[in-house]
Amino acid sequence: MLDKMAFFVYVVRTGSISAAARKFKVSVSAGSRWLQELEQSFGMTLCRRSNRLLTPTPAGQKLFDEFSPMVDNAEHLCRTLQDFQHHDKGHLNIACTPVYANHYLMEKISQYMAENSDVTFSINVTPWALDHIGESDLVISANACYQGYREKDLHLVRREIMQSPFIVVASPAYLARHPAPDVPADLAKHQCLFATTLTGSNDWIFTRNGESQIVKVPKSLEVNDSDLLLQSAKMGAGIAYLPAFIVESEILDGRLIPLLDEFETSIWSLNLYYHPVTSASAVANHFKEHLLQ
Repeated sequence: MLDKMAFFVYVVRTGSISAAARKFKVSVSAGSRWLQELEQSFGMTLCRRSNRLLTPTPAGQKLFDEFSPMVDNAEHLCRTLQDFQHHDKGHLNIACTPVYANHYLMEKISQYMAENSDVTFSINVTPWALDHIGESDLVISANACYQGYREKDLHLVRREIMQSPFIVVASPAYLARHPAPDVPADLAKHQCLFATTLTGSNDWIFTRNGESQIVKVPKSLEVNDSDLLLQSAKMGAGIAYLPAFIVESEILDGRLIPLLDEFETSIWSLNLYYHPVTSASAVANHFKEHLLQ
């Protein structure tokens, strides 16, 4: 009975039976059955489906308000007891943007697993990492920041891991076929390579002398992986707008040429999102510190 009530608390928190089922490591059908059995035991409806989300009835809200602090206290006790272990033990679900996963994450996980053999991981590599907050212990996601940018309120702690300005680049082969743009507006005449997962759209931001302009570039090629975007730029497919750390070595060895470098651009910001220490598991807190070192 108590397990089913705790499950109901997470259904309300996530608005989804499937997300709560992932939290409790049960199937969606089993989670639905738990909810039905809980309602049958109380003899009343506890939640209703609305716009694909489950919302509590007045009785369900009363159960949530009274029982959720007990769930939090029980989980806090479990995490406190875990801290008595000499080595970390447990499982971590991590949602991570491809660029960090491809370049850094596996090294960090390998180092951690070498010292903590009882910790297991599930890694969801996705450009839309923030969409998986409900079932993740840690989320690593990126966004393009610019003047006026506002991040949505996620009710999580955010720590910036790194940032890098965008650079406009093209290969020598592409520039041999097309004249280099003199001003951002010239990009309308070019083949442009972009990733909505990096910039949010095909809008590229340029600033000079305190004045910013947004250029909507042609949708010549769209991908959702910055490494693939880099490959296409080096192969001469068009002009790309990529974080500096991704293209630095290619610029140094001449495989890519920076363009419009008298303009400032957006800032690519990589962030770690995590639950507060009081609500996160001990192993999640420890691995978070390992990432931030």
